[in-house]
Amino acid sequence: MTHLEELNTIILNIIKAESYEAQLEAGKELFAFTVRKDVDDEIRELAENIAMLMIQKEGRELHLEFLFQDLKAADEDLYNAKHDPLTGLPNRALFYETLARHFDECKKRDKKAALIIIDLDKFKPVNDTYGHDAGDRLLKAVAERLQIAVGKRGYAARLGGDEFVVLFPEPENENEVHTIVRNILLSIKKPFDLKEGLTFIDSSIGISFLESSMADPGAWLKRADHAMYGAKKAGRGRYVVYSKS
Repeated sequence: MTHLEELNTIILNIIKAESYEAQLEAGKELFAFTVRKDVDDEIRELAENIAMLMIQKEGRELHLEFLFQDLKAADEDLYNAKHDPLTGLPNRALFYETLARHFDECKKRDKKAALIIIDLDKFKPVNDTYGHDAGDRLLKAVAERLQIAVGKRGYAARLGGDEFVVLFPEPENENEVHTIVRNILLSIKKPFDLKEGLTFIDSSIGISFLESSMADPGAWLKRADHAMYGAKKAGRGRYVVYSKS
């Protein structure tokens, strides 16, 4: 159904609706309706032509006023509020929402899940040497490689700065997570061809597998963060799985 056909259906339903009979008898003749659709050129032209539509009903003029609301701008504002403007990845706020949802779902259904925190090594020298513009381009390239390495099985986000995170709900087994993380490490190790020249960085990664004893998503995140710092202390350019010991 096109926008025109849909609007026509709305108008016909209004004209035929018995619920408006009493209001008409009481003297009301103006009815306003908001049509919440993405506003394309077709709808805009239609809005201009029939912003006030008059229909004859039993010798009286029934005025139907349609207010067209552009949802595209609202959708863009919502998207921008929950996504990192540089990389296009979900931002910290959206990631926390997703983390909380999967935390509850996986615990309720007794399903496995893994949380992976990635902190870039040797990123600061790039910023200091080539400037923030080069650093931004490097972060965008890292985000692209991260999405490729994770694929559709994981949920990647940028926490801020040079720190990224991946939520991996319901992996087949822990080996699958290890394979994904090794792919992430290798993809970031490969040189980045910036206009300033080939740039080499590395990453330290922490993994925390969901456990039934975890009280909340924050505890899960802290464990992954703890493991990531363990990878840094062990020499960087590697990953560590959280262990209570």
